[in-house]
Order: sequence, then C-alpha cells, then structure tokens
Amino acid sequence: MSGLSRRPFLVAYQIVSGRRFLTRLDELNRTQWLSREDLLALQRQKLHRVLAYAYQNVPYYGRLFDQVGFQPDSVLADLGSMRKLPVLTKAIIHEQFDDMLTTEPRRRADLSRLTTGGSTGHPLVFMQDSNFRDYVTADIHRHLGWAGWKLGQVHAYIWGANFEVETSQARRTRWMNWALNRFVTNAYVLSEESMGAFAAEIRRRRPRILFGYPSSVYRFAEFVRERHWDDIKFDGIFASAEVLYPVQRQYIEQVFGGKMFNRYGTRELGGISCECGAHTGLHASIDNNYIEILRDLDGGEPARPGETGHIVVTNLNNYGMPFIRYCIEDMGAWSALERCPCGRELPLMDLVQGRRIDMFKASDGRAVWGGFASPLFGMEGVKRFQLVQKSLDLVVARIVKEGELNQAQLDTIERTVKIALGDDVEVRFEFPDDIPTLDSGKYRYAISEIGKQP
Repeated sequence: MSGLSRRPFLVAYQIVSGRRFLTRLDELNRTQWLSREDLLALQRQKLHRVLAYAYQNVPYYGRLFDQVGFQPDSVLADLGSMRKLPVLTKAIIHEQFDDMLTTEPRRRADLSRLTTGGSTGHPLVFMQDSNFRDYVTADIHRHLGWAGWKLGQVHAYIWGANFEVETSQARRTRWMNWALNRFVTNAYVLSEESMGAFAAEIRRRRPRILFGYPSSVYRFAEFVRERHWDDIKFDGIFASAEVLYPVQRQYIEQVFGGKMFNRYGTRELGGISCECGAHTGLHASIDNNYIEILRDLDGGEPARPGETGHIVVTNLNNYGMPFIRYCIEDMGAWSALERCPCGRELPLMDLVQGRRIDMFKASDGRAVWGGFASPLFGMEGVKRFQLVQKSLDLVVARIVKEGELNQAQLDTIERTVKIALGDDVEVRFEFPDDIPTLDSGKYRYAISEIGKQP
C-alpha cells in the first residue's frame, strides 16, 4: 500500500477516536501563509479564548486574575496587560497542581498525564487534553513539510521510548506509526545491533526525513560514517529536544547529505519554533503559542529584537491545564530580521541557550541517551535531580528530596539505570541540599564524564 493512500485510515482513526490531527494539520498548513497582521489577530483571538476559559473553569487562574485585577477582555485592546500576571513556574505548578486543572467534567475526563524530562533539573508532571495533543502532532508534521515531506511519505525517527509502557499505549503507538508511515529506533539505547537494524530499514524503505535528538542523530551519523555506508542519505534532518551545536550540524549534514532543521519545543508546550528551508532563524508558532521574550522575569519588560531574554510562553491549545505566562527556563531573542525569504510571516527567533543532555556509554559499546530515566523523576518526593556517569560501571544519582523517598522508588530508579546501561553498573545515590547551576544559571540533569561530548 502506498504511503499517500493511508490518509483514509487516518480519517477513520479520527472518527473512531475523536482525535482531530488531520483537521489541525490542514489548519496549520493554511495559517502559516497568513499575513503578519492576520496571524497576530488569530493569536489574540485564541489567547483571549484560553484566558476567558481559564478564568471561568480553572480555580487557580480564577483566584489569580481577581487578585491582580486582570480581565481576559483586556488583551483584546492591549496585549501589554498580560504583564499584570506573574510568571508561572514549575514550583507553582507543583504546589497548585489540582487547582490548575479544568473543572469542566467533559474536558477533565479527557485529560492524560505526562512528565517532562526535567532537562533543567526540575522534573514536571502535567496534564494535557486531546485538543492540545492534536495541535502538537499537527505542528510536528507541518514542520516536516518545510523540508518537502508530504503526508503519507515514509519518515524515520530516533526518539525515546519508555522501557515499561502499557500494552494499550504501545498498540496505539504502533498503529499511528503505520498510519503515518514512520518507523522509530529507540534513542534511549543505541547499540550497534539496533543502529544496524535501523540502517537496514532505511535502505529498505528510503525515508526522505530523519527526526531525532541531536546527540542521538550525531551518534548514528558516526556509526554510518565508520562503516562507509554512503547510500544512507536524507533530504532533511530535524533536530529537537536538545541544543543543536554547530559542530553537530556540520557533521550530520556531511554524512547524510541533507540540510538540518533546528526545531525548538517542549513536552508541556509542544512546538515553539522551527527552521524553514531558508535557514534564516526559527519561525515561531504564534498560531499555537503567545511567546514573550523578557529582559528580566521581575520587571517583565520585553526584550528588543536581537536582545537576549527569558522565554515565557502561553499555550493557546491546552484548556485542560492551561499554561499561562510559563517560564521555560531557556533564553532566546527575537530575530532582527523582519521577514524570511520563504514567504511565511511567522516571526523569527534565535535560541541563545537551551538544554543539553549527554550520551551515556555502556560497557558493551552501546550509546545510551541520557534522558532514558527522565520519566521516573516525575515521582513524588523528587525536587531536583542529576544523573552523572562517572565510569562504565558507576552512575551517581543526585536527588534533592522534597519529602521522603521510599526504598521502592530508589529501586525503580536503580533498575531503570541497569536496564539501560547493564546489570553490572553500580548506582550510587547522593542526597545534597542543592545541585549547583552552570554559569548560564541552568542545570544539566544528565552528565557523562566519559570522553568528550560534541
């Protein structure tokens, strides 16, 4: 069956499941070509809707808006009124979790629970509704289209897959992989065997697009070059979820022949920005998010184009647990370039600082993405964490506790590390009062001290 003929199955899936991925993809493929004026008007309308909904249906925001004297209607006349609202932090979300959920029964029943990897050292548990999930999936595939991909064409992923996953979820994932004509190798464990099998599948199916974590794609590129497999090529390679360093971009493009597309997003917000084929910066998805770049978080003054600031985002699609003026803990800048040659008027931004996650090494030669254990650190009692690989047979798990951690929780962390790196690895726990930051003010939650990282 050809890739393009799979659309009817996606349509059928939408009818059965109630999802609206294709509808949202069609919408985003249309809105990306709107004028800047129309894009900003659309953003303002969506922002007003989510603010009004949060005020009426989310207890935390109802109290907060009244406390600071904020009215959702005010943004229709002046977006600057948003600065009345304090910045939302991970600590606030943790403290106010229950009151940040919608009280609307229908939407509340639709919520699903996720955890972030805590790439800045602060893990986060949050909830999302199906509207948000559909826009996230659609936004990824809109971005793939910027490299020439069309719905139904085969594409390949090097992405994380949890070691322990519910059977029903695994079945849904396999079905979606088939319907979207994509295949995946697990970035959490890149062994010679798994990369060899992935390369064989690439040769058999000839995907035009590769999507993955920069560190994992870089490792696969090394694997391919070491074997002189010059027939493995891609038109576009998308890097997401980590910082893409210039040396990684250059090497990956040399090995695979195609251009890299840097994509910036988070699990709790979805896609925020992405490079297009002109590679002049990252187009901000302002039809999905209201994005502020602030000089400082206390005063809240907006940064000028080209001036580095704190990235603060209000998601426009997640009504189940709205994130309003959420501080991602990343730094960036609005581009000084007013327009992109591609013709899209989604504004351009540049990332200055972001997340770094190292690749770990196993004694049998496997490369293991350092985010493999991240879902476990959403557990109760963990305020902040850091995994440090000291040697092939020693990993130090540093945990700043918030309350008590029982032995079963520690055993779960230890078991996950051993599944990833081998049964002979010692997991040594440390419980400091704090974990030092980098000079940038950020934390690295996964550090390998073995060899050099690119």
